[in-house]
Amino acid sequence: MTTIFISIPWFDPAYKAGGPVQSMVNMVKAMKDLAVFHIFTGVKDVDGSTLAVSEKNAWVDYDEHVKVWYNDSPKPFKNLQKEVASLNPDVVYIIGLFDYAYNILPIFLLKHSHKIVSIRGMLHPGALSQKPLKKRLFLSLLKSSGVLSRLHFHATDDTERKYISQILGRKQRIFVANNFPNDMGGGQIDVPKIAGQVKLITVGLISPMKNHLMVLEALQSCEMKIEYDIIGAIKNQEYWEQCKGVISRLPSNVTVNYRGVVPPYQVVDYLHQSHVFVMPSKSENYGHAIIEALIMGKPVITSAFTPWKNLENANAGINVDCNENSISTAIQQFVQMDQSTYERWSIGAIEYAKHKIDFEKLHQQYRSLFFNSN
Repeated sequence: MTTIFISIPWFDPAYKAGGPVQSMVNMVKAMKDLAVFHIFTGVKDVDGSTLAVSEKNAWVDYDEHVKVWYNDSPKPFKNLQKEVASLNPDVVYIIGLFDYAYNILPIFLLKHSHKIVSIRGMLHPGALSQKPLKKRLFLSLLKSSGVLSRLHFHATDDTERKYISQILGRKQRIFVANNFPNDMGGGQIDVPKIAGQVKLITVGLISPMKNHLMVLEALQSCEMKIEYDIIGAIKNQEYWEQCKGVISRLPSNVTVNYRGVVPPYQVVDYLHQSHVFVMPSKSENYGHAIIEALIMGKPVITSAFTPWKNLENANAGINVDCNENSISTAIQQFVQMDQSTYERWSIGAIEYAKHKIDFEKLHQQYRSLFFNSN
């Protein structure tokens, strides 16, 4: 079987880094019958908390044909080099672009004939606007170093393919393979939908990219009873302080609950107790939380800067402009729905997700990425 060595800063049981971790969990589980995976990762979550793992600095079984190395060495790249030399994998698959130990050093220094870099939305204009100087300097070095000729790139959709070509050059070898979604167990309506009331939820890192602040500002003009749960790690403390300032000024008909960071199985419980998922992201490479909400029958309010478009035509949600009025109007539409109307939208969300997910095509894309990209 083909051996694939994965370098990624965080992996299960880490979950606070969001989408890339879930993407890799879903992918290796889906592809484990076709390849042997060795996942080299850190022993800490994105917030610095130490993971509860059975063993560090050694390969441990994760699933059939899947092993994980949780690195606890102060020099992770040294261990990474040693393990790649020992395993001699067919493919080295680098997840991300800007992490020093798990992305940058493997890209520049790891000697291997078949390296694939998975961009994971990091070249989207919205993502590049965060700490732009450092990122632009790195990209300039990457393009001038000559290393690009020795890399293949993984884009998760055609939009990301275009960004890679625009920024790194049109000669790059780019393979498109969408993300595998998590199977959330189907949809069900756990909370009765009463006209004049709605329960909203957002799951995602708290940063300007996800637009929590704009949602909160939109709630200032919303009428009737609204409860809003926010789940996710605080990536930008200053931004969260702005959010808390708006929360303190919200009218009495709006209740906001910050639930903190919760493990995936608890996220499912919160989704079951909600009506609508809201996250009008400035950019979203995939948005695992969005598709997982749709799979569970939760209509979605999101921007056009995600792969999940034309929601309203399918009665699956609403694609809004990134402004308070557009978001407020969408929220009010769901507030006013009664049970029978909401049920149609819940079914629409499930059907939309089914239509968008083609597992046979996904397997074909990853076979092309790993087995035909040499």
